[in-house]
Amino acid sequence: MSEQEAISLCQKWKLEHFTVIYDTYFDKIYKFVFLKTYDKELAQDITSETFLKALDKINTFKNNRESSFNAWIYRIAYNLIIDDYKVANRTINIDEVLERSYDLDFAGDLDNKEKIKEVFRFFDTLNPKHKQILIMRIWDDLSFKEISELTGESVDNCKKIVSRTLSKITWEYLGLLFILLLI
Repeated sequence: MSEQEAISLCQKWKLEHFTVIYDTYFDKIYKFVFLKTYDKELAQDITSETFLKALDKINTFKNNRESSFNAWIYRIAYNLIIDDYKVANRTINIDEVLERSYDLDFAGDLDNKEKIKEVFRFFDTLNPKHKQILIMRIWDDLSFKEISELTGESVDNCKKIVSRTLSKITWEYLGLLFILLLI
């Protein structure tokens, strides 16, 4: 069954077909949320809440060629992350991120840990909106159209931001970014 068919059936209150959507998007949404929170339990909670909200609001999604369900469900997750940060007044500590990263086994040795810290320091120098767009493109593998829908920026502007930001990254850091993608 295709995603479009599952969405149509869910909109007709045949909710048992929501499993197709859940299976398609769970890992992507969890990774998206985790990379924004760096907290496994919080990421699990927000991911669950994302799917509950998507199921509850499935009838508000316009199931046509112009609409992207991918962007729609990412927008729900993104809004829940923003809400959580506002309520909890959260900040992210880079040392905590790197300590938790050992669970993910991507910073196995001291040399890589230092390089990854440098990549995160580089990210800290970026304009927050540019950083968000780059992360959506590289880590979340969203299309420029989907990023545009999420951020309100034009598709062309999103392309320029990603291109210009990547051109600032040295080849060494670019390699680390792609290693981080494999998480």
